[in-house]
Amino acid sequence: MKPVQCEVLEVELPFRLKFKHSLHERSTSSSVLVRMTSDTGEVGWGESLPREYVTGETTQSVVERIRDCFWPLLHETRISSWEDGLEIAKNLETAAREKHPDLPHRIGAARCAIEIAFLDLIGNHFRRSIGEIFGRRKREWVEYSGVVSGDSLWKVTKTSLKMRIGGLRFIKVKVGSADDKDRLKRIRLLMGSEADIRVDANAAWNVTEAIAAIQSIKPFNISSIEQPIPADDYEGLQAITNAVTTPIMVDESLCSMEDARKLVGMDACDYFNIRLSKCGGLFGALEMAEFARHQDKGCQLGCQVGETAILSAAGRHFAMGVAGLKFIEGSFGTHLLEQDVSKEDLTFRRKGIGKPLSGPGLGVTVIPERIEPHITCRHKLGEET
Repeated sequence: MKPVQCEVLEVELPFRLKFKHSLHERSTSSSVLVRMTSDTGEVGWGESLPREYVTGETTQSVVERIRDCFWPLLHETRISSWEDGLEIAKNLETAAREKHPDLPHRIGAARCAIEIAFLDLIGNHFRRSIGEIFGRRKREWVEYSGVVSGDSLWKVTKTSLKMRIGGLRFIKVKVGSADDKDRLKRIRLLMGSEADIRVDANAAWNVTEAIAAIQSIKPFNISSIEQPIPADDYEGLQAITNAVTTPIMVDESLCSMEDARKLVGMDACDYFNIRLSKCGGLFGALEMAEFARHQDKGCQLGCQVGETAILSAAGRHFAMGVAGLKFIEGSFGTHLLEQDVSKEDLTFRRKGIGKPLSGPGLGVTVIPERIEPHITCRHKLGEET
């Protein structure tokens, strides 16, 4: 088997509702989907959500790096076995950097989209599940977190009530506004003392503000503080981590192994927020999670706002296969999207539960007709080029 065609789709997927935090407000998701085809007829799907304020990548740069750096490494390459394909996928970024030494260190979204498509393709051909990458399952099911966006107190109240009724135990709250204490007080009241509540500031504060804010919300029993200050202020993160007892989680500051090593070397955080799209897909995320474990740093599996069933499935396999994840986000599906792209519904259910996936590859059947109306640009690579 060998990959012979690659279609890169820029899509704009509509949400059911607006999602707001301190860095952005959106009602659609600008995403890149990859459809890879083999000479034997199998198809593999991949996805990433480039966010310039996270990795510096745009949809245009992701398309260009797939076309110029990653796809030439896979096109017409004979894959003799599942294990052979896994080795190629694992070393994809290293091979790309050998040929293109000027690549920036943050190219996770480009790598993620094509890596997952390739893994889905070889999984479908060799009838192997992507979950096998991680060995035995580490849990019987996945328990996902709910997210409360940076809305008014009234909207926060409605969202919290829905989550309480839905039985969710883990909640992440977007903070960084003047009414944070009022919102957290209301959420804690509605969710009860047993709920695990953490917050995400999306770089809303400076160091002084962050320390003061973290101390002020301590009475609400907050489990962690995510990205309190701008991503490139590593010294500030170090100062905050040393000044407060609430664990500090990094997100936008952590997009590559270079970032991970720097953060650990400076002791500038307690937890890593690992997201497949920003961290280079399954193998990039796995390398980061293993590094965190060896360095005694906690981990959560995060997600980008607006992921389809493609990344939800990849995240489900990751969550089922990686031990020690403190929190798990993802599989929002039609809780957020107007319509998801797969035959199977991966939207988490009551209590945030997501069940293991079966079948080869990602274990989901993508319905192209659900994608077509939302394509803004199509790039065809392969035999015809």
